[in-house]
Amino acid sequence: MARPRSSICVSDLIPSMNERMMGRFIIIRRFRCSSRLDTLELILADEKGDRIQASIGLDCLAYDSSRLVEGTWIFIKDFGLVDAVGSVRPTRHAYKILWNLSTSFQRTVVTASVDYFKFVRFEDVLAGLVDPSVCVDLIGRLMCVGNYDEDEGMNSTWEQIYLELENVRGIRIRCRLPKGYATKFFSGLKTCADNIILCVMRFARLELSRGDMRATTLCTCTELLFNPSCDEASRMRLAFASVERKLF
Repeated sequence: MARPRSSICVSDLIPSMNERMMGRFIIIRRFRCSSRLDTLELILADEKGDRIQASIGLDCLAYDSSRLVEGTWIFIKDFGLVDAVGSVRPTRHAYKILWNLSTSFQRTVVTASVDYFKFVRFEDVLAGLVDPSVCVDLIGRLMCVGNYDEDEGMNSTWEQIYLELENVRGIRIRCRLPKGYATKFFSGLKTCADNIILCVMRFARLELSRGDMRATTLCTCTELLFNPSCDEASRMRLAFASVERKLF
């Protein structure tokens, strides 16, 4: 008989035929992919901020799946692990959690000071030092927005949106958003009141375009955030504000 194991960290999760897996995680992303509409996908993180993907099939989606809300801590018991396959993965973990008919969860409360971002340097992305098979988090100041195929001003009918983000060292990275993200992008942009607009692409997919790496989306997993509340955004805002004070 499988023996239970106490709650473990994401980094300790490896398949075992002799153990019933259980763990405490926060849901940082909930999404579906058009190729797998019968599966609910979650990105989970432990108290240290390490991430792992979880998949819940249609046969395991009970009535309480509505309780799986982003930002909620849950304790999951009796789940399985399978290889994380695919040309691009949301997390770098070699495995992903597989919900089965015996898996159960309950909400819990955890006090943790982690913001659950995994930002990478623009310089490393552009130099090809970041694994393009794993999604990344990017943060930078929004510098320009455009569309190569449209002559009219910015609007949510654009088929694609191209934007550039800049870090505090003046390095820029280009990003491409498909039409499905246009409404989210312009709605978020309207909430920004000052001239320093910080934009986060969370779980961004990297792609090669004309010899340069740029960021785009991974189905609906990628999340856009404007002026988020996190330590990196606070440091970045202070740095940009300091530069502007020197200029004027």
